[in-house]
Amino acid sequence: MEGPPVPYSRRPVPVPPPADGRPAGSAGRAVPPSRATRWRILIVTALVPVLLAALTTVQLVRPVPDPVVRLTASAAHTFEGAAPVLPWPAGGQAAVDVEGLGAMGSSGGSVSTPTASVAKVMTAYVFLRGHPLAAGADGPTYTISPAEAAQLPARKARGESHIDVVANQSFTEREALEALMIVSANNIAHEMARWDTGGLAPFVRKMNAAARSLGMTATTYTDPSGFDPGTVSTAADQVKLLRAAMRIPAFAEVVGERVYVPSDGGLARTGGNTLLGQGGVIGGKTGFTSAAGGNYVFAARRRVGGVHTLIVGAVMGQPAITSAASAVEAGRGLITAAGDALTAATLARPGDRVAVVDDGLGGRTPLVASAPVTVIGWPGLTVRLRLDGVVPRPAAEGDRLGSLTAGARRFPLVLGGPLDGPSVEHRLLRLP
Repeated sequence: MEGPPVPYSRRPVPVPPPADGRPAGSAGRAVPPSRATRWRILIVTALVPVLLAALTTVQLVRPVPDPVVRLTASAAHTFEGAAPVLPWPAGGQAAVDVEGLGAMGSSGGSVSTPTASVAKVMTAYVFLRGHPLAAGADGPTYTISPAEAAQLPARKARGESHIDVVANQSFTEREALEALMIVSANNIAHEMARWDTGGLAPFVRKMNAAARSLGMTATTYTDPSGFDPGTVSTAADQVKLLRAAMRIPAFAEVVGERVYVPSDGGLARTGGNTLLGQGGVIGGKTGFTSAAGGNYVFAARRRVGGVHTLIVGAVMGQPAITSAASAVEAGRGLITAAGDALTAATLARPGDRVAVVDDGLGGRTPLVASAPVTVIGWPGLTVRLRLDGVVPRPAAEGDRLGSLTAGARRFPLVLGGPLDGPSVEHRLLRLP
């Protein structure tokens, strides 16, 4: 017999299992992991150091980036002020250039004009390239041909500059260059052409080839002396030539001499470059013919801010009757004004950082100036700076590593710290 019914509110309510999936009544008791879970934990624990070791190896053996060297100082310096106005001659042509910096200015256009004896600069330049002469040396001996000796009376009758010669007379290379550049002897110019190539035409071809190589695009040579009015050039081209010739020590020595003293005991003769030794003038060449007028090319050295600076210029086509004196006088004014316009600026002191070697992984080694970085220029000029010869290599602090070039000058750079490649830390932590 059934008992009385139980009220609805007193019926037992089923208890749901715990949310963590454990059996009811197990709350608070730790359940050990299954065997599969334990194996997974062991495998991961064993693989972690292997993966770390592999990653470390990969990071260490990966090629490192090529180091990059870059300026940290300004890549250019502009001198304040307006560009200088030089006393250009009223007629003819003129040009002034500063070694390593470029043209300071020019006047008179660029129409080719007869060079007169200024052509002998090219004759000397070509001859010295084919027959190098050590500074202070006399060089080999050459002899005057009977044919050239026989032409002497005709040269005198035409009013050509010359020295008296006889057949088979001996000249050392230096004596010939002195007669060519100081006395401006046309007959020696023609003999030097013969000594070099055996004849006039092949030597003139060499002169024109040399002009092309120097960028003298408005120049044509038809003879080695400049007496032929077909030998023409411009002031700007002659500056290019004299700048190149002055780099040859034997040439610079000869054009720096005031007097030609013949070895046969004849009378000494003074050259036409009357400015030698004045205003820093260290060389040059004059030229005059009725077709060319007065011409003058010059080289002068000025000391600016403790730096020796070379000024090269040319004056052509000046009014003249018997000599190049008017061209020389015009050159005097240009030399003085150009020298006075030059100024200096110190961009870095010894020890100042001017560049850095970046290893591409976060390491940066400074390059510092080992001497004052002083640039030369004139108002309005911008001088560019560039790094030269900097080849990153393992080196110690204080070792020289390349140079900084500004204008015609190079300034040695040294390491401000050791340069031994990226550190292990940087190689490990680099991103892919």
